[in-house]
Amino acid sequence: ALADVSPSITEHNSDFELYRRLRKGGRSSLHPSQLAGPPDEIPNMSGKSENPGWKLDKWKFLPMINRTLQMRPDKQWYVFVEADTCVLWSMLLRYLESFDPTKPIYAGNPKLVGEVMFAHGGSGFVVSRPALESVVEHYATRKKEIESFTNEHWAGDCVLGKVLLYLGVSVTNVWPVFQRDYPGFLSYTPADRRPVASKSPREWCGLTVSYHHMAPSEIEELWHLEQDWLINQNPGKKVLRHIDIFTKFAMPRMKSVKGNWDNLSEDRSMIASSIDECRHKCMADPECMQYSCDKDKLCKTHVHLRLGRAKPGVTSGWIRDRVVDFAQGMASCEGASWPT
Repeated sequence: ALADVSPSITEHNSDFELYRRLRKGGRSSLHPSQLAGPPDEIPNMSGKSENPGWKLDKWKFLPMINRTLQMRPDKQWYVFVEADTCVLWSMLLRYLESFDPTKPIYAGNPKLVGEVMFAHGGSGFVVSRPALESVVEHYATRKKEIESFTNEHWAGDCVLGKVLLYLGVSVTNVWPVFQRDYPGFLSYTPADRRPVASKSPREWCGLTVSYHHMAPSEIEELWHLEQDWLINQNPGKKVLRHIDIFTKFAMPRMKSVKGNWDNLSEDRSMIASSIDECRHKCMADPECMQYSCDKDKLCKTHVHLRLGRAKPGVTSGWIRDRVVDFAQGMASCEGASWPT
């Protein structure tokens, strides 16, 4: 992906220090933290912009687009994902049937940086051949200018979005079909925090295609889930929805108590002598769905349902019967159409 970057940049730009060291000394010259950072590190608005791997990452997007068209010039659609992005490919193919590949299309989960709206790279994004060809042509004539802008920016996906916007191709919003995070971080309730039974919330009944920040084992599990669904699907059920991912991936993990796990409870905070006392405090609130307690005995409760993720020193729990009631009280999705 970096092969087409100008030699003056790869040989002298400080962002490429890691790249030069890798080419000279091989993989053994790098520490894993120099590639991705600590596993529990949460990126800020500018990602992990001080991480050497992230400094390189921003340079890949335009050269990647350029090289992709050279290698596969005859495709209708081009799909770009990160290594920790999970794509439900059968659902993506069905979703793309609703778009015209002869038109310049740039579809993804939109993100705004400054005045540029672009498709978030980690969510995965799709570009039609006409749009890709226009970018490659522009890159060939304005490469120096684009590289100068990239050098001053922190997000390569934003650089690509700016180029496409200049060419008259704005991002097509495909949220919540494409997600910016993994299923355990999604909240399936609307702003008023009540289950919705009378209408279908988009993050419940909508088609799902991608998730980000997924571990390899989680990607594999969702792949198996998709394959099982394809084999055993109800003939009248044409798409995998967020409800399916919740009931088959997230909900089974919402056990009564889970050690070294943070379920992102954050509504109320109080001191509790134990996880059992924290649970009782949650039970006392009829709307409380889940709770957590850390090593400092800080108890947190939450009326949303979230699975969360592993975190040392935190114990989390869910009120299981309320979880079941929540799932049963949400919209059934019968007859719901998926967004385009």
